[in-house]
Amino acid sequence: MPAPRFTRRKALATLAAGIPLPAAAQAPAPDFTFALIGDLGYPASEEPPLARVLADIDRDEALRFTVHVGDLASAKRAATDELLARRLAQFKASAHPFIYTPGDNEWTDCHPPTVPGGDPLTRLAKVRSMFFEGESTLGRRTFPLIRQSRDSAFATYRENARWDINGATFLTLHVVGSNNGLGRAPDGDAEYAERNKANLAWLQQGFAHARATGARAVMVLMQANLFVDYNPFPGKPKEPSGLAETRALLEKETAAFGRPVVLVHGDSHYFRIDKPMSPRRGGPIMENFTRVELFGSPYHHWVHVTADANDPNVFTFRPRMVPANIGKKS
Repeated sequence: MPAPRFTRRKALATLAAGIPLPAAAQAPAPDFTFALIGDLGYPASEEPPLARVLADIDRDEALRFTVHVGDLASAKRAATDELLARRLAQFKASAHPFIYTPGDNEWTDCHPPTVPGGDPLTRLAKVRSMFFEGESTLGRRTFPLIRQSRDSAFATYRENARWDINGATFLTLHVVGSNNGLGRAPDGDAEYAERNKANLAWLQQGFAHARATGARAVMVLMQANLFVDYNPFPGKPKEPSGLAETRALLEKETAAFGRPVVLVHGDSHYFRIDKPMSPRRGGPIMENFTRVELFGSPYHHWVHVTADANDPNVFTFRPRMVPANIGKKS
């Protein structure tokens, strides 16, 4: 009896559900493209350039999805229900499936004197209640996500999501700037401890899933810059560090995976593509690891990514400069 026909549509649905494809259905995987953004629209005067970025992305009909790595505005603006509602409406209106992971400006930095009367944990609860209700992406077109909250031990962490497309595994981690919320207040330290535990478990599970499904590459997306000691704006990492355990585990999993791993983040507002895991920094040689930091305010542009399973690097990155935003002050 001939094997049942495994259509492309069925294959995509199966991958999105996190189920390994039959070996015969895994190759060849067609190319696909997607968009990456974050750290845009800080003051109100930057709403027009942000709108132009979103419109430019919408015009690219070939894109499979868009990911926003957090920081929806400056902390003073992002700490309001009005700004969150505005961004949620924009994300839902996206022509493409839209995935978002929180940034520090949405909650970690929402405290006095930055935000008079603000409370980080109250804002965190609000972000979770608004942006992560369903089991699918935002946008006018959607696809299903695997959320960490499926595990009752991590029911709070609906923002940590995973999806698979054509042999590539993607996962978001709720790791944010401002030292990931550690070291400011006792209640914040307690929140950090639980969220850090969830993030480390989710990162391990993501790589285990990628190995089990024979993924050709893994992309991890978060807000925080794990390499704050690197140029061009080197700073001394805070102690105790709220980022060190994530960085160490990512390094360990990257080495064990042995295939392309990409970390995408925002936070420092400096577009770059580099390989920061280097023996010159006291670490091992990690040639299969690439870091991509996205454009950030005041620069309003986006990054176009092509995924080609037949390319040894799998992912190719191209900055997409929005013509109307070039050389313009907000």
